[in-house]
Amino acid sequence: MRALYRKVCLIVVLGCWWCLQVVAANGFTVSEVAPGIYVHEGVHEQISLANLGAIGNSGFIVGSNSVAVIDPGGSVQAGKNLKGAIRKLTDLPIRTVILTHFHADHVAGAMAFKEINSIIAHENYSSALAQRAQFYLDRYDPLYQGSVEEVFSLPTQTVSVGDSLNIDLGGRMISIAAHPLAHTNNDVTIHDQNTNSLWASDLVFAQRTPSLDGSLNGWLDVLSQISAMNYALIIPGHGRPGAPAELLEPHIGYLQQLKDEVNVQVAAGVALSVMLEHHDATVDKDSQWKLFSVQHGSNLAKAYTELEWE
Repeated sequence: MRALYRKVCLIVVLGCWWCLQVVAANGFTVSEVAPGIYVHEGVHEQISLANLGAIGNSGFIVGSNSVAVIDPGGSVQAGKNLKGAIRKLTDLPIRTVILTHFHADHVAGAMAFKEINSIIAHENYSSALAQRAQFYLDRYDPLYQGSVEEVFSLPTQTVSVGDSLNIDLGGRMISIAAHPLAHTNNDVTIHDQNTNSLWASDLVFAQRTPSLDGSLNGWLDVLSQISAMNYALIIPGHGRPGAPAELLEPHIGYLQQLKDEVNVQVAAGVALSVMLEHHDATVDKDSQWKLFSVQHGSNLAKAYTELEWE
């Protein structure tokens, strides 16, 4: 019976995305991508004051007793908009905020939920915040106003690499797993057992060019593990949720092509500076990945610095 339920959920997601329930709050929308799982799909842009930093996916899971927020958005206002959408749907208490990794477009909205006592993240999250937070404040001023402590929330509980933390939202168990170095060094995923949905956040990108900020080889390893798990639905950090094959195959294909491209350059003894100097000539102008010309060069550079030592 549960298998049939999961299959029905998947058919709905694949066949009728825009037919799903949409809730608007102050112009902010969330869509129910599976029963009790709501997602606000971020815009495919760079962070700006105009888009309130809401370029990544944010959302929440509703149980019978409580609500868990996942990645509350890229600014305090984005977080407030998400809270407004929650309150339009349910009066259940918000008891948990999960921060999937320290990138500002996913977590700056946590200050809108500062009254929540349970903020969960990867064991490396706090050190990543200490290293990167001031950079975000400087780069995206005036979107982020105030000190590091006033803009970014620290976790109250962390999950160690290889471990998982189960939380019962009331008739709904979610499992938070911490991963080794991949997209970043502080990625967590959330598995909703009721619908067999995986909130992968930036471990999976859809439509938008993946952003490498950790290890290319590590990311491919983690994606291989995710591929083997037979989830019914994957919610990416950017882009539309969908079936695993629909999302994972192109993402893995991009990373593998990136690895192959850089390995060719390394084997030929081409210096990083030379490779990047001629990068514009190799950019795929017909790429279906959004922001390809903006992101691919950075991915090449990060992949090169990793692969040249193999």
